[in-house]
Amino acid sequence: MKAAQHARRCSRWSLLGALALFLPGCGLSAVSARTGTHLDNSTLYPRLIRLHHAPAPLANTILAKTGNRLFRSLDEGRSFTYLGAVPTVGGSEERCCSTVYELPHAVGALPAGTLLYAGSFFSGGIPAIEISASSDEGLTWQYLATPIRAGDDSHGLWEPEFTVARDGSLVMFVSDETDACCSQKLVALRSRDGVAWSAKADVVASNLATERPGMAIVSVLGDGSYFLSYEVCGPVRHCQVYSRTSKDGWTFGAAGDLGTRAETAAGQYFEHAPANIDASGAGELVLVGQVLYEKDGTVSASNGRVLFLRQNTSASTGTWKTIPAPVQVPGAYDNYCPNYSSALMPVTGGLLELASDYDADHECTSYFAIAPM
Repeated sequence: MKAAQHARRCSRWSLLGALALFLPGCGLSAVSARTGTHLDNSTLYPRLIRLHHAPAPLANTILAKTGNRLFRSLDEGRSFTYLGAVPTVGGSEERCCSTVYELPHAVGALPAGTLLYAGSFFSGGIPAIEISASSDEGLTWQYLATPIRAGDDSHGLWEPEFTVARDGSLVMFVSDETDACCSQKLVALRSRDGVAWSAKADVVASNLATERPGMAIVSVLGDGSYFLSYEVCGPVRHCQVYSRTSKDGWTFGAAGDLGTRAETAAGQYFEHAPANIDASGAGELVLVGQVLYEKDGTVSASNGRVLFLRQNTSASTGTWKTIPAPVQVPGAYDNYCPNYSSALMPVTGGLLELASDYDADHECTSYFAIAPM
Protein backbone atom coordinates (compact mmCIF):
# COMPACT_ATOMS: atom_id res chain seq x y z
CA MET A 1 0.00 0.00 0.00
CA LYS A 2 1.36 3.45 -0.88
CA ALA A 3 2.39 5.51 2.14
CA ALA A 4 -0.14 8.26 1.43
CA GLN A 5 -3.00 5.80 1.08
CA HIS A 6 -1.87 3.97 4.20
CA ALA A 7 -1.90 7.22 6.19
CA ARG A 8 -5.41 7.90 4.90
CA ARG A 9 -6.49 4.46 6.08
CA CYS A 10 -5.09 5.16 9.55
CA SER A 11 -7.04 8.41 9.68
CA ARG A 12 -10.29 7.19 8.20
CA TRP A 13 -10.62 3.98 10.14
CA SER A 14 -9.85 5.58 13.46
CA LEU A 15 -12.81 6.76 15.50
CA LEU A 16 -11.69 10.35 16.07
CA GLY A 17 -8.12 9.05 16.16
CA ALA A 18 -8.46 6.65 19.07
CA LEU A 19 -8.56 3.33 17.24
CA ALA A 20 -5.68 4.11 14.90
CA LEU A 21 -3.28 3.21 17.67
CA PHE A 22 -4.20 -0.43 17.13
CA LEU A 23 -4.02 -0.52 13.33
CA PRO A 24 -0.91 -2.06 11.74
CA GLY A 25 1.62 0.63 10.92
CA CYS A 26 -0.45 3.37 12.59
CA GLY A 27 1.67 3.53 15.72
CA LEU A 28 2.64 6.87 17.16
CA SER A 29 5.89 8.61 16.35
CA ALA A 30 7.22 11.64 18.17
CA VAL A 31 7.31 14.89 16.24
CA SER A 32 9.05 18.17 16.98
CA ALA A 33 7.49 20.54 19.47
CA ARG A 34 4.73 22.75 18.11
CA THR A 35 3.94 26.37 18.92
CA GLY A 36 0.54 27.48 20.11
CA THR A 37 -1.81 26.96 23.03
CA HIS A 38 -3.23 23.54 23.73
CA LEU A 39 -6.99 23.33 23.15
CA ASP A 40 -8.14 21.33 26.16
CA ASN A 41 -10.32 18.28 25.43
CA SER A 42 -9.58 18.51 21.70
CA THR A 43 -8.77 15.78 19.21
CA LEU A 44 -7.94 15.98 15.48
CA TYR A 45 -9.41 17.18 12.16
CA PRO A 46 -9.98 20.81 13.24
CA ARG A 47 -12.37 23.35 11.72
CA LEU A 48 -13.09 27.03 12.45
CA ILE A 49 -16.13 29.09 11.51
CA ARG A 50 -17.40 32.55 12.44
CA LEU A 51 -21.00 32.89 13.57
CA HIS A 52 -22.13 35.76 11.35
CA HIS A 53 -25.84 35.29 12.06
CA ALA A 54 -25.84 34.49 15.77
CA PRO A 55 -27.81 36.80 18.08
CA ALA A 56 -26.01 39.00 20.61
CA PRO A 57 -23.83 38.37 22.52
CA LEU A 58 -22.63 35.54 20.24
CA ALA A 59 -22.68 37.55 16.99
CA ASN A 60 -19.36 37.23 15.13
CA THR A 61 -17.91 34.85 17.70
CA ILE A 62 -15.86 31.85 16.60
CA LEU A 63 -16.82 28.18 16.74
CA ALA A 64 -14.10 25.52 16.62
CA LYS A 65 -14.44 21.79 16.00
CA THR A 66 -12.06 18.88 16.49
CA GLY A 67 -13.45 15.42 15.89
CA ASN A 68 -17.06 15.80 16.96
CA ARG A 69 -16.21 18.17 19.83
CA LEU A 70 -17.22 21.85 19.71
CA PHE A 71 -15.59 24.89 21.31
CA ARG A 72 -16.48 28.60 21.39
CA SER A 73 -14.30 31.70 21.49
CA LEU A 74 -15.70 35.07 22.60
CA ASP A 75 -12.38 36.90 22.30
CA GLU A 76 -11.31 36.49 18.67
CA GLY A 77 -9.54 33.18 19.13
CA ARG A 78 -7.46 34.07 22.19
CA SER A 79 -9.25 31.46 24.30
CA PHE A 80 -11.88 28.75 23.84
CA THR A 81 -14.58 27.15 25.99
CA TYR A 82 -15.71 23.57 25.45
CA LEU A 83 -19.38 23.31 24.41
CA GLY A 84 -19.89 19.58 23.99
CA ALA A 85 -19.98 16.83 21.39
CA VAL A 86 -22.28 16.47 18.40
CA PRO A 87 -24.34 13.31 19.08
CA THR A 88 -24.45 10.39 16.67
CA VAL A 89 -27.78 9.22 15.30
CA GLY A 90 -28.95 5.85 16.61
CA GLY A 91 -27.83 3.00 14.37
CA SER A 92 -24.85 4.97 13.02
CA GLU A 93 -21.19 5.06 13.98
CA GLU A 94 -19.03 8.09 13.22
CA ARG A 95 -15.78 7.25 11.48
CA CYS A 96 -13.93 10.52 10.90
CA CYS A 97 -13.48 13.61 8.75
CA SER A 98 -16.31 15.87 9.88
CA THR A 99 -16.99 19.52 9.16
CA VAL A 100 -19.15 22.33 10.54
CA TYR A 101 -20.72 25.10 8.45
CA GLU A 102 -22.96 28.13 9.00
CA LEU A 103 -25.63 28.80 6.36
CA PRO A 104 -25.04 32.32 4.97
CA HIS A 105 -28.71 32.59 3.99
CA ALA A 106 -31.87 30.52 4.21
CA VAL A 107 -31.94 27.17 2.41
CA GLY A 108 -35.47 25.81 2.28
CA ALA A 109 -36.89 25.92 5.80
CA LEU A 110 -33.40 26.28 7.30
CA PRO A 111 -32.84 29.94 8.23
CA ALA A 112 -29.59 31.85 7.81
CA GLY A 113 -27.28 31.00 10.69
CA THR A 114 -28.29 27.35 10.89
CA LEU A 115 -25.24 25.24 11.66
CA LEU A 116 -24.64 22.04 9.71
CA TYR A 117 -22.42 19.21 10.93
CA ALA A 118 -21.50 16.45 8.46
CA GLY A 119 -19.11 13.54 8.68
CA SER A 120 -18.30 10.05 7.50
CA PHE A 121 -20.42 7.39 9.20
CA PHE A 122 -21.33 3.74 9.10
CA SER A 123 -25.11 3.69 8.74
CA GLY A 124 -26.52 0.21 9.15
CA GLY A 125 -23.09 -1.15 8.29
CA ILE A 126 -22.85 0.88 5.03
CA PRO A 127 -20.69 3.99 4.53
CA ALA A 128 -22.70 7.21 4.51
CA ILE A 129 -22.45 10.96 4.87
CA GLU A 130 -24.89 12.15 7.52
CA ILE A 131 -25.86 15.74 8.33
CA SER A 132 -27.13 17.18 11.61
CA ALA A 133 -28.38 20.74 12.12
CA SER A 134 -28.33 23.19 15.03
CA SER A 135 -30.52 26.28 15.44
CA ASP A 136 -28.95 27.40 18.73
CA GLU A 137 -25.30 28.04 17.79
CA GLY A 138 -24.19 24.45 18.38
CA LEU A 139 -25.72 23.74 21.79
CA THR A 140 -28.16 21.09 20.50
CA TRP A 141 -28.34 19.09 17.29
CA GLN A 142 -30.97 17.22 15.28
CA TYR A 143 -30.51 14.74 12.45
CA LEU A 144 -31.22 16.35 9.07
CA ALA A 145 -30.34 14.08 6.15
CA THR A 146 -28.21 11.32 4.64
CA PRO A 147 -27.36 12.72 1.18
CA ILE A 148 -25.34 9.71 0.08
CA ARG A 149 -24.96 6.10 1.27
CA ALA A 150 -22.84 3.58 -0.64
CA GLY A 151 -19.79 1.36 -0.52
CA ASP A 152 -18.50 -1.28 1.88
CA ASP A 153 -15.77 -1.91 4.42
CA SER A 154 -13.08 -1.17 1.83
CA HIS A 155 -14.77 1.61 -0.17
CA GLY A 156 -16.07 4.61 1.72
CA LEU A 157 -17.33 8.18 1.56
CA TRP A 158 -15.15 10.79 3.21
CA GLU A 159 -14.42 14.42 4.05
CA PRO A 160 -17.68 16.30 3.36
CA GLU A 161 -17.42 20.08 2.91
CA PHE A 162 -20.12 22.67 2.22
CA THR A 163 -20.63 25.85 0.26
CA VAL A 164 -23.64 27.72 -1.12
CA ALA A 165 -23.61 28.12 -4.91
CA ARG A 166 -24.43 31.36 -6.67
CA ASP A 167 -27.94 30.05 -7.46
CA GLY A 168 -28.61 29.62 -3.73
CA SER A 169 -28.37 25.84 -3.59
CA LEU A 170 -26.45 24.11 -0.82
CA VAL A 171 -23.48 22.18 -2.25
CA MET A 172 -21.62 19.36 -0.52
CA PHE A 173 -18.28 17.98 -1.74
CA VAL A 174 -17.35 14.37 -0.89
CA SER A 175 -14.33 12.14 -1.47
CA ASP A 176 -15.87 9.03 -3.06
CA GLU A 177 -14.26 5.58 -3.14
CA THR A 178 -17.45 3.75 -4.18
CA ASP A 179 -17.29 4.09 -7.98
CA ALA A 180 -15.70 1.23 -9.93
CA CYS A 181 -14.11 3.82 -12.24
CA CYS A 182 -11.27 4.61 -9.94
CA SER A 183 -9.62 4.40 -6.56
CA GLN A 184 -11.25 7.69 -5.53
CA LYS A 185 -12.77 10.81 -7.04
CA LEU A 186 -14.08 14.12 -5.81
CA VAL A 187 -17.84 14.53 -6.27
CA ALA A 188 -20.50 17.09 -5.37
CA LEU A 189 -24.22 16.97 -4.55
CA ARG A 190 -26.64 19.85 -4.10
CA SER A 191 -29.91 20.57 -2.35
CA ARG A 192 -32.56 23.29 -2.20
CA ASP A 193 -33.64 22.44 1.34
CA GLY A 194 -30.79 20.46 2.96
CA VAL A 195 -32.99 17.35 3.08
CA ALA A 196 -33.48 16.16 -0.53
CA TRP A 197 -30.21 15.91 -2.44
CA SER A 198 -29.27 15.50 -6.10
CA ALA A 199 -27.32 12.59 -7.52
CA LYS A 200 -23.57 13.02 -7.24
CA ALA A 201 -21.67 14.79 -10.02
CA ASP A 202 -17.94 14.44 -10.71
CA VAL A 203 -15.83 17.47 -9.80
CA VAL A 204 -12.31 16.03 -10.11
CA ALA A 205 -11.95 12.49 -11.49
CA SER A 206 -8.57 11.50 -12.88
CA ASN A 207 -8.27 9.54 -16.10
CA LEU A 208 -5.69 7.45 -14.22
CA ALA A 209 -7.68 4.98 -12.11
CA THR A 210 -5.07 4.82 -9.34
CA GLU A 211 -5.18 8.54 -8.61
CA ARG A 212 -7.25 9.79 -5.69
CA PRO A 213 -8.51 13.41 -5.72
CA GLY A 214 -10.04 14.31 -2.37
CA MET A 215 -10.16 16.49 0.76
CA ALA A 216 -11.96 19.44 -0.82
CA ILE A 217 -12.07 22.85 0.87
CA VAL A 218 -13.83 25.72 -0.90
CA SER A 219 -13.74 29.46 -0.19
CA VAL A 220 -15.97 32.17 -1.62
CA LEU A 221 -13.68 35.02 -2.66
CA GLY A 222 -14.27 38.75 -2.57
CA ASP A 223 -15.09 38.88 -6.28
CA GLY A 224 -17.81 36.22 -5.86
CA SER A 225 -15.80 33.38 -7.39
CA TYR A 226 -15.06 30.08 -5.65
CA PHE A 227 -11.61 28.66 -4.92
CA LEU A 228 -11.36 24.90 -4.41
CA SER A 229 -8.26 23.21 -3.00
CA TYR A 230 -7.73 19.44 -2.77
CA GLU A 231 -5.06 16.75 -2.81
CA VAL A 232 -4.38 14.29 -5.63
CA CYS A 233 -2.94 11.10 -4.14
CA GLY A 234 -1.59 8.11 -6.01
CA PRO A 235 1.68 6.90 -7.57
CA VAL A 236 2.18 10.01 -9.75
CA ARG A 237 1.30 13.04 -7.61
CA HIS A 238 1.69 11.62 -4.09
CA CYS A 239 -1.07 13.75 -2.52
CA GLN A 240 0.23 17.03 -3.94
CA VAL A 241 -2.07 20.02 -3.45
CA TYR A 242 -4.03 21.33 -6.45
CA SER A 243 -6.75 23.91 -7.00
CA ARG A 244 -9.58 24.86 -9.33
CA THR A 245 -11.89 27.88 -9.51
CA SER A 246 -15.55 28.36 -10.35
CA LYS A 247 -17.80 31.31 -11.11
CA ASP A 248 -20.93 29.67 -9.71
CA GLY A 249 -19.76 27.24 -6.99
CA TRP A 250 -20.94 24.17 -8.91
CA THR A 251 -19.11 24.07 -12.24
CA PHE A 252 -15.34 23.78 -11.80
CA GLY A 253 -14.48 22.71 -15.36
CA ALA A 254 -13.87 19.31 -16.89
CA ALA A 255 -13.63 16.62 -14.22
CA GLY A 256 -10.59 15.09 -15.92
CA ASP A 257 -8.64 18.34 -15.53
CA LEU A 258 -6.71 17.90 -12.29
CA GLY A 259 -6.21 21.64 -11.90
CA THR A 260 -3.18 23.72 -11.01
CA ARG A 261 -0.56 22.63 -8.50
CA ALA A 262 -0.01 25.18 -5.73
CA GLU A 263 3.65 26.16 -5.66
CA THR A 264 5.90 29.12 -4.94
CA ALA A 265 8.19 30.82 -7.43
CA ALA A 266 11.01 28.70 -5.99
CA GLY A 267 9.05 25.51 -6.70
CA GLN A 268 8.02 24.68 -3.12
CA TYR A 269 4.78 22.70 -2.88
CA PHE A 270 2.55 21.02 -0.31
CA GLU A 271 1.49 17.39 -0.03
CA HIS A 272 -1.52 16.11 1.93
CA ALA A 273 -4.59 17.54 3.64
CA PRO A 274 -4.85 21.11 2.30
CA ALA A 275 -7.15 23.86 3.51
CA ASN A 276 -7.65 27.44 2.38
CA ILE A 277 -9.36 30.68 3.32
CA ASP A 278 -9.73 34.19 1.91
CA ALA A 279 -8.14 35.96 4.86
CA SER A 280 -9.37 39.44 4.04
CA GLY A 281 -12.38 39.02 1.76
CA ALA A 282 -10.54 41.24 -0.66
CA GLY A 283 -7.72 39.23 -2.12
CA GLU A 284 -5.51 37.48 0.43
CA LEU A 285 -5.91 33.77 -0.17
CA VAL A 286 -4.07 31.61 2.39
CA LEU A 287 -3.35 27.91 1.85
CA VAL A 288 -2.03 25.30 4.26
CA GLY A 289 -0.85 21.75 3.61
CA GLN A 290 0.55 19.04 5.85
CA VAL A 291 4.09 18.60 4.49
CA LEU A 292 6.17 21.16 2.54
CA TYR A 293 8.57 20.03 -0.18
CA GLU A 294 11.28 21.79 -2.16
CA LYS A 295 11.38 21.76 -5.96
CA ASP A 296 13.75 18.77 -5.95
CA GLY A 297 11.27 16.65 -3.93
CA THR A 298 13.07 16.84 -0.59
CA VAL A 299 11.24 17.81 2.58
CA SER A 300 11.77 21.53 3.10
CA ALA A 301 13.62 23.01 6.08
CA SER A 302 10.49 25.18 6.41
CA ASN A 303 8.21 22.14 6.69
CA GLY A 304 5.39 22.77 9.14
CA ARG A 305 6.51 26.36 9.69
CA VAL A 306 4.87 28.24 6.82
CA LEU A 307 1.63 28.85 4.95
CA PHE A 308 1.16 29.95 1.33
CA LEU A 309 -0.25 33.40 0.55
CA ARG A 310 -1.48 34.66 -2.83
CA GLN A 311 -2.96 38.09 -3.46
CA ASN A 312 -4.23 37.43 -7.01
CA THR A 313 -7.26 35.40 -5.95
CA SER A 314 -9.44 36.14 -8.97
CA ALA A 315 -7.33 33.95 -11.27
CA SER A 316 -6.88 30.18 -11.23
CA THR A 317 -3.13 30.58 -11.50
CA GLY A 318 -0.67 32.80 -9.72
CA THR A 319 2.48 32.74 -7.65
CA TRP A 320 2.29 31.83 -4.00
CA LYS A 321 4.70 33.10 -1.37
CA THR A 322 5.34 31.79 2.13
CA ILE A 323 4.36 33.42 5.43
CA PRO A 324 4.96 32.14 8.97
CA ALA A 325 2.34 29.68 10.26
CA PRO A 326 0.71 30.70 13.56
CA VAL A 327 0.90 27.08 14.79
CA GLN A 328 4.18 25.50 13.74
CA VAL A 329 4.63 21.72 13.53
CA PRO A 330 8.13 21.36 12.04
CA GLY A 331 8.11 17.57 12.34
CA ALA A 332 4.95 17.14 10.24
CA TYR A 333 4.96 13.97 8.15
CA ASP A 334 2.59 11.67 6.26
CA ASN A 335 0.37 10.65 9.19
CA TYR A 336 -3.20 11.31 10.31
CA CYS A 337 -2.24 13.73 13.11
CA PRO A 338 0.60 16.29 12.81
CA ASN A 339 -0.51 19.37 10.84
CA TYR A 340 -3.27 17.32 9.21
CA SER A 341 -6.11 19.34 7.63
CA SER A 342 -5.41 22.45 9.70
CA ALA A 343 -8.00 25.23 10.02
CA LEU A 344 -7.55 28.96 9.36
CA MET A 345 -9.59 32.04 10.32
CA PRO A 346 -8.93 35.80 9.93
CA VAL A 347 -9.34 37.53 13.30
CA THR A 348 -8.69 40.92 14.80
CA GLY A 349 -4.92 41.19 14.95
CA GLY A 350 -4.04 38.60 12.34
CA LEU A 351 -4.64 35.01 11.32
CA LEU A 352 -5.86 32.28 13.68
CA GLU A 353 -4.77 28.69 13.05
CA LEU A 354 -5.99 25.49 14.70
CA ALA A 355 -3.69 22.54 13.99
CA SER A 356 -3.27 19.06 15.41
CA ASP A 357 -0.13 17.33 16.69
CA TYR A 358 0.88 14.66 19.18
CA ASP A 359 1.20 15.89 22.75
CA ALA A 360 3.70 14.74 25.38
CA ASP A 361 1.55 11.67 26.05
CA HIS A 362 1.43 10.82 22.32
CA GLU A 363 -2.26 11.68 22.03
CA CYS A 364 -3.41 13.51 18.92
CA THR A 365 -4.74 16.87 20.05
CA SER A 366 -5.04 20.42 18.68
CA TYR A 367 -3.29 23.74 19.28
CA PHE A 368 -4.23 27.31 18.40
CA ALA A 369 -2.32 30.55 17.87
CA ILE A 370 -2.64 33.93 16.12
CA ALA A 371 0.04 35.54 13.99
CA PRO A 372 0.00 38.88 12.14
CA MET A 373 -0.56 38.58 8.39
